[in-house]
Amino acid sequence: MDHRNKLITKLRRWKYLLIRLCSQDKILIYPCLALITFSIVISGCSLPSNQTMVTAEKSIPSSTPFVVSAKKSIPNSTSFVGMGLSGIADWSTQLPFLDIFKLSRQWITQCESRDPGCNSNGEWDTNEASLLNLDKNGWVKSLPNPNAPPKYTRVSTLLLREIKGRYPSGKYIVLYDGEGTIEYGFDAQKDKVASTPGKDVINVNSEGGGGILITISSTDPKKTGNYIRNIRVVRAEDLALYTKGEIFNPAFINKIKSFKNLRFMDWMQTNGSQQKEWSSRPTPTTASYALNGVPVEVMVALANKINAQPWFNMPHMATDEYMAKFAQVVKEKLNPKLKAYVEFSNEVWNWKFPQANYALKQGQAKWGKDKKDAYMHWYGMRTAQMCNTWKNTFAKQKDRVVCVMGTQTAWQGLENAALDCKYWVAEGNKSCYQHGIDAYAIAGYFGTSLGAPENTKTVESWLNEPDGGFSKAFQQLKQGGLLKNSSDSLADNYNSFIYHAKVARKRNLQLVAYEGGQHIVGHSGVENNEKLTNFFIKLNRHPAMYEIYTQLLNDWKKAGGGLFMHFVDIGAPGKWGSWGALEYVGQNSSPKYQALVDFNKNNR
Repeated sequence: MDHRNKLITKLRRWKYLLIRLCSQDKILIYPCLALITFSIVISGCSLPSNQTMVTAEKSIPSSTPFVVSAKKSIPNSTSFVGMGLSGIADWSTQLPFLDIFKLSRQWITQCESRDPGCNSNGEWDTNEASLLNLDKNGWVKSLPNPNAPPKYTRVSTLLLREIKGRYPSGKYIVLYDGEGTIEYGFDAQKDKVASTPGKDVINVNSEGGGGILITISSTDPKKTGNYIRNIRVVRAEDLALYTKGEIFNPAFINKIKSFKNLRFMDWMQTNGSQQKEWSSRPTPTTASYALNGVPVEVMVALANKINAQPWFNMPHMATDEYMAKFAQVVKEKLNPKLKAYVEFSNEVWNWKFPQANYALKQGQAKWGKDKKDAYMHWYGMRTAQMCNTWKNTFAKQKDRVVCVMGTQTAWQGLENAALDCKYWVAEGNKSCYQHGIDAYAIAGYFGTSLGAPENTKTVESWLNEPDGGFSKAFQQLKQGGLLKNSSDSLADNYNSFIYHAKVARKRNLQLVAYEGGQHIVGHSGVENNEKLTNFFIKLNRHPAMYEIYTQLLNDWKKAGGGLFMHFVDIGAPGKWGSWGALEYVGQNSSPKYQALVDFNKNNR
């Protein structure tokens, strides 16, 4: 499989691996520009490799003293858990939509060996995507004549790629408009007898692991403009439900319905977003939501369906018009009993993401090249302007808008540049947080140091202990002290929560966590250590993770935190992390997931 597209999206989701280590003196977080010197422990990323799934339901015996606790959380209606949603991709195990074509990959331009100019074995990808003739929704309007450039003569896309056994086998219905020829491959075979024009029947075996290959080999043969478009791929047993207008997979709804706040950061492809003008936004009729994000109308529909408050992230290049029209859609379509959280971009201080560099460039253009912290001042200014726009759009209903301003958790003091934004204040404006900001947001991650290169030998030595290393690992997660450069235990987190709670109280803001949970993943080369990757996956599945998560949330509540957003709902584990509370949509539960659900039950 060609992993390039897969890596791009994974990097958008891949969290900043210094989120808890950056308080160490030896870490350079912003070379040559930062006010405080840290060191970046993250190296360049290598391409992901195929991974072997480990059965999630298998229990892992352990003699660790950190067993599942029966102790219940103390009721406190001000602390509750929301859920971030994993990004849309053809390899996702989230499967949120009945129409799985919405997860499809970008069109791949291809040619066959018999085509002039093509290689003798054909070409899987001629790399001519920029030459595609697409309509406004992303459907291919025409294919080149084999005897004329470009080289490609057909286009393909992939669905449900490399998630062997993590999606249902069986009969699927492919609906489409237009004329032409669609072919199927990998896990799918066409039932020619049952198929009719505009409606193909395919039999799918998910155990193949290849996913569904869909190829358009001809389109609009009569040259009348009736090209193949509006392709929908739905399980046969879900077709009646889909025909009635249902958008979402009931299995997905069942897994997220316990969470009454949903953060759409990854659904919107916030990190590195290219969205700027409202006219170029994704719409419900867009061919695939995996390319430019999920439309606001669909996100609002999900929030309404499970009665959850949505959390939107405005693209860092979005115009004021974009923000105002986005807000208008939310105002008109969101259940009026629900509030909408709104945040400007995501982690604008994180140099792994393009928005940080964009903010620096914009801030220095406005206030001077010598202003090394201009990115945070500009972030604060745009957050204030965004909040003004949203609340003005909601007008008399402005109380339905919760404006969020965030900071890098471990860099204590950095928040002042965004909250107070003195450069902008010098131009005659109020401090940024005084422009209707309601919530002050931090992250709540733990466990980063287990995957650091300097700790590899120590963690590997734990694997030789009678319990396989779990006791030492959970001791480190709870109390710290066993690893180098370690300031990411639950005890460390609690102290951090206390600090930021004081910052929030000083400005009369709610303290919320925009993301949080375990951050146990190899980095700076350790992601390629298969032995540790497998250990980290097992550690995430271990029953004692229930108590760890419960303590994290109780510490958050004790410190005065309100809404705590777990990073993501569903995602397959691997070398890039075990971010999902669940590993696939069909999984019944997990220690992490159950801890999140139980905390909400006990804090209503």
